[in-house]
Amino acid sequence: MRTKDVVAKKIGKRIFTLKEIAQRDFGNTSKKFMGDSASKCSLVNIQEDLLDESTTQNLENERASTGDTDASSQKVRDQEKTQPLVSKTNLTVPIEILTRLIIKEIDKTAKHLDLEVEELQAWLDLQVMVPKQTLLNLLRLARANKLDPLKEEVGLALYDDCHWQAYITVEGYSKMLNGHLAFDGISFTQSPEKINGIPAWMECTIYRKDRSHPTVVREYFEEVKGEQTIWQKMPRRMLRHRVMQQCARLAMG
Repeated sequence: MRTKDVVAKKIGKRIFTLKEIAQRDFGNTSKKFMGDSASKCSLVNIQEDLLDESTTQNLENERASTGDTDASSQKVRDQEKTQPLVSKTNLTVPIEILTRLIIKEIDKTAKHLDLEVEELQAWLDLQVMVPKQTLLNLLRLARANKLDPLKEEVGLALYDDCHWQAYITVEGYSKMLNGHLAFDGISFTQSPEKINGIPAWMECTIYRKDRSHPTVVREYFEEVKGEQTIWQKMPRRMLRHRVMQQCARLAMG
C-alpha cells in the first residue's frame, strides 16, 4: 500500500493537508480538464457554459473593429496554431472558471431548494479541503434530486486514492423513495450465515407500482464494510444502509 494511502486512512476522510489540496487542485488540473474528454466538467464544456451570445458577439465585434488583418496579428495567430495546448492554458484558468460556475450554481440551487443563498454559501465555505469540481458536482446533484445538503441529504466522501466524490446519503435516498409516486414499499432480508455475529450478506427489495418485478440488491458485509468507528459500533445498521442505497439507486435512478 502506498504511503499516501496509509496516511489518508490514519487521518480520516474529512482531514487532509493543504499541501495535498494544492497539489491536487493545481498539479492535476491539466490532466483532469484536458486529458479526460469524457468528463462532464471538461474545460471546453465549462467555457461553453459561461460564454453567452453577447460575449461571443463582443469578441467578434472587437476583431472586426481592429481589422485583425495586419502582419503582426497574423503572425500571432500562426504562433497560436503551432503552440501546444498545455502551454497556452494557464493553470489558474480552470480554477477561476469553476469558481464562477459554483457562484452561479449556488444561486440556482438555493432558489430551487428554497434556501438562503448566504446559508448555502457558508456551508460550502466550510468544505475547505474539497476540490472545486467536486463541490460543483454536489450542487448539481442536490438540485437535480431536490436534496438539501444542509440536512445531510447529499454528502462528500474522500477515498483512499485521495479522490473526492459527492454522493446521496441514506437520508437523501429515503426522501427520494418516500416522495416518489411509484414507490410501493421496501423490505430487507439477511443471511442466516453469520461472521462474528454479523450477517454475511443482506438484501434489499424495493417495489414500484409501475413495474411488474421488484428491484432486489444483495450486498456482502466483507465487501462493503468500512473502517470508521460507526462500522464497529453498528455493523448491521451500516450494512442495511449500504444495501438500501444501492437498491434505491437502481430502482429510482
